[in-house]
Amino acid sequence: MVEASLPALWVDGYTFGSRILRGGEEPWRSPDELGFFLRDLAQLLSLELVEVPVAPAIRLWAEGHGVELASLGASGMERLIADADFRAHLKRGLETAQGALGQRPLGLSLPGPGALAATCLDAGEINEDILDDLALSSADLLRALFRPGLSAFRFEECDPRALEFYDPLLNVARHYEAAAIIVLKGSAESTVDDVAGFDLAFGSGAEEQMLPATFWEGADFVPPSDSRLFMELPADAVPETILAKLGQLRGQMA
Repeated sequence: MVEASLPALWVDGYTFGSRILRGGEEPWRSPDELGFFLRDLAQLLSLELVEVPVAPAIRLWAEGHGVELASLGASGMERLIADADFRAHLKRGLETAQGALGQRPLGLSLPGPGALAATCLDAGEINEDILDDLALSSADLLRALFRPGLSAFRFEECDPRALEFYDPLLNVARHYEAAAIIVLKGSAESTVDDVAGFDLAFGSGAEEQMLPATFWEGADFVPPSDSRLFMELPADAVPETILAKLGQLRGQMA
């Protein structure tokens, strides 16, 4: 099964690593250097699989073109992710990531259609047609970005309505024999038991769980046996604390 090759401890350390390793500078600002940042991050956190995130590249691209994401609108977002120069920017980052990381497994993470809509529209403006259109646009982006060596696509979703529009994205993952993972947040988190078609679905109360934020504040946490965990490292955390906590969790899950 695809999920058998995925890490038991799924770590999103991009924002944390940007602060610790690059002094807060956005690594996507120079796609030629992105691979070296991801290599350093993988070494620091002992990552089994390294993600290349699309969301910060979207934010940076909009910023660089003088556009406020919140006022972009759905059609503007579709134009952005279809832009040939933007895609070339992403492809260059992926190329340098593969070059720097060698044989280490590589994944691509991006906002799902609901999360994407939430960055460019007010909540009351989001409807099913928009979610459908953004899902199709995102699937086209995945097809454009895929390259041999990408073994997983991870989506982050906050809108439960968007879950019925994931078929185009899942079809791309199946076509390329890549694992499809979803991380549910906000109002979508409680729907994790109803999600189908993904190799892994992370959310509260599920077999695949989100690590509680209180863990970083010292709260006890014992991972359930034979389960997987997803964690997003706090951006402002002390590196020594992060490394100690990661070692603790890996020891418990071994």
